Amino acid sequence: MSDILLINAPVRNACVDQHASSAPPLGLAYIAAVLRQHGYRPSIVDLNINGLDPVRFKRIVEIADPGVLGISTDTETYLSGLECARIAKTARPGLPVVMGGPHSTVMHQEVAREEHVDYVVRGEGELTMLELADFLLKGAGDPTDIKGLTYRRSGTVVSTPKRPFIEDPDTLPFPDRGLLQLERYDFPGNMLTSRGGCPFNCDFCAVNNIWQGRRRFRRAEKVIEEARAVIDRFHPSGIAFVDDTFTLSRKHTLRLCGLLKDLARGGKGFRWTCSTRADLVDQELLEEMAAAGCCGIQYGVEAGSQEILDLIGKGITLDQVRQAVRISREVGMQNIQCSFMFPHPGDTVKTIRAQKEFMKELSDAGARVSMSYTSPYPGTLYLERAHELGIKILSKNWDDFNAKHINITTSELSLGELEALAAEIADELGLVRDWR
Repeated sequence: MSDILLINAPVRNACVDQHASSAPPLGLAYIAAVLRQHGYRPSIVDLNINGLDPVRFKRIVEIADPGVLGISTDTETYLSGLECARIAKTARPGLPVVMGGPHSTVMHQEVAREEHVDYVVRGEGELTMLELADFLLKGAGDPTDIKGLTYRRSGTVVSTPKRPFIEDPDTLPFPDRGLLQLERYDFPGNMLTSRGGCPFNCDFCAVNNIWQGRRRFRRAEKVIEEARAVIDRFHPSGIAFVDDTFTLSRKHTLRLCGLLKDLARGGKGFRWTCSTRADLVDQELLEEMAAAGCCGIQYGVEAGSQEILDLIGKGITLDQVRQAVRISREVGMQNIQCSFMFPHPGDTVKTIRAQKEFMKELSDAGARVSMSYTSPYPGTLYLERAHELGIKILSKNWDDFNAKHINITTSELSLGELEALAAEIADELGLVRDWR
């Protein structure tokens, strides 16, 4: 039995989706750690490991018999999360169901109206979930006093004031990875060196809608302490730093690299990877990162035409991408990945073919290239200003907001034309065309 059962809602085809079980859900592990710190007995079930079997999930709820069920979803997994809520209410009709995650944060009013959802946690969930648990399980306080909460009262949706961000992320305990089956993930050693999003304002991204650009860095010493603990207990083959923009602070990155080198000299050497922007690296920084064990880096490029990069607010140049890839190769990084999106507002046959050629150029320079299909997520300009941008959204089913197939057309290109261009890129670069 557990006081609080935390569920990571699955993608629809978790057993075949190559990304479904790539990394453990750190957000739930952080929430669990805070709950445990305050005397609760949380448990975590990541349904992306085996998928959602209704009979099996109902049995999980019955056996765990929790006092509270928390469900984390993004947009792609939102409908699966609602199905989890429905099944849980069938198993335990009086069970309070709490929804959280990026989709629930942006769409909290809509989510709170769902029949089987009792509460919605907005933004950072640790303290809100703790206070809500105190209310639901101990009768302490009142929901109206819990910041960052949306819920129904007498048929009306109520949203309490926004909860301030946790200013010092080092006040939180390390994520409770012991509640997860780490051996089931492709990248079990994922970690954060900071909290919050990215200060840039790319039109396709919802990060700033959630975080308002508030990035809060952890002390490098605490990151190293957590890395030691993860290595000693779980023995991952490497660490994946999963910050959206790892090198946002050059000073912080250099400090961290210095400590990572000390860690390696102390017999704890390991390899690590990260993601960042091409305009936030330079020769010295990449040399230090490589010397500290960085073997892989992902650059979010998104478009291969300067015209489109400027149009979508990406704020980088093609030459900056070329230089970042070249230096990364020169300093010895083995896995350099450049990720792209398809299509963008304003794309034409000419700009898309320019993207194809740029992807080929980067591939020839030693980078791996990948391409996801543009999804107009809640909180992005692509959804909020679709008509103005000339975007036609092909499906309003949240399951289809998954970046795995074409879900928008543009003012210049029809679905048939986009499908032909996507196939052309995939065939010439050896990419998967459509992975629904």
